[in-house]
Amino acid sequence: DNIIGLWAYLKKNGARLGGNTGPFALRAMGKDTFLLSRDVEAYLRAHEIIEGGLQSKRSLQAAQDFFNELVEQSNWSLHALSQLVAYSVGDNLLP
Repeated sequence: DNIIGLWAYLKKNGARLGGNTGPFALRAMGKDTFLLSRDVEAYLRAHEIIEGGLQSKRSLQAAQDFFNELVEQSNWSLHALSQLVAYSVGDNLLP
């Protein structure tokens, strides 16, 4: 899937659909997509999958390639994989 291409289309042609708004809207409509949350970004940077700006074409393509490979290996949804990656870093401890 070319999720980042769909994000770019929404950002360019939609009103107020930049940042994570487009991906959140896609999820709400039932489209399987990953999110580039702070925790996902931290994971991608820690594992040297992305460098530089998060919204650069190179970083977005690297994130897309990473998630596509995970889907291929696991047969899990982008949504589930995005959550799994996000939960694996950051402050996710229960009190």
